[in-house]
Amino acid sequence: MARRLRIKQAIVLTLLIIIVTILVFPFIWMLSTAFKGPEEVFTQIPRWIPLKPTLMNFNTILFNTSFPRYFLNSVVVGMVTMVIALAVTIFAGYALSRYNFRGKTAFSMWLLVSQMFPPVLMIIPIFVLMLQLKLVNTYASLIITYATFALPFSTWMLKAYFDTVPIDLEEAAKVDGCNQFQALTKIILPLAAPGIVTVALFIFILAWHEFMFALTLTSTTEMRTLPVGISLFLGEYRTLWGQLMAGSVIVTAPVVVFFVYLQRYIVQGLTLGAVKG
Repeated sequence: MARRLRIKQAIVLTLLIIIVTILVFPFIWMLSTAFKGPEEVFTQIPRWIPLKPTLMNFNTILFNTSFPRYFLNSVVVGMVTMVIALAVTIFAGYALSRYNFRGKTAFSMWLLVSQMFPPVLMIIPIFVLMLQLKLVNTYASLIITYATFALPFSTWMLKAYFDTVPIDLEEAAKVDGCNQFQALTKIILPLAAPGIVTVALFIFILAWHEFMFALTLTSTTEMRTLPVGISLFLGEYRTLWGQLMAGSVIVTAPVVVFFVYLQRYIVQGLTLGAVKG
């Protein structure tokens, strides 16, 4: 039995190593290429570690292109979208978790059904709507669009988190003099903090890496976001791989930092709504 168990563990460990290697390989290659000069990018035999590491690619995109503007646009759109969508999601998830009202089941099903349609189907209707509202090529068009697509799934996630918080805690708070809003802000939200952090990060990442709507709803350099800006390094006859990878490193860095800094809350949040009890 012990030998069989060791064999199973070895097989599982081998599979995990293979999967992790496949997942990590693109990021390692991206990081390596970002520090290579043009002569090393196109070598016949690829090198993992540059012989002459250089910051030329980072200097070029930061000081000779509109990349800083793209970065600022993505930060503004991502942060504002996260704040607005999270505020709406908290109240919507709380209402679905705590209240019974007419149409609750239909509304809940509608939230799920809305996730079954690919966003690409909505590009033309949303573009026409934003054009009529004169919001094309503005932050508002992107923020409204991203928040709209983030709300259904985020609401379901937070509802599951709120379901895990005993309602007795709210009733005890009301006995002590709290109203419904105070019970939510002082009792429920602190207890559901891991779930809220997880949802906030999900909303931010959705807005941070979205490409199709950012390309459709913006038309000038001043309003382009990072995914669209990076795509401009792909030319018809030439691709600036070093600059492309340097830009990808900068785009990836904030998300990685958030995950590392908030990983404890994220792990708790991903499991908090799994069991209702």
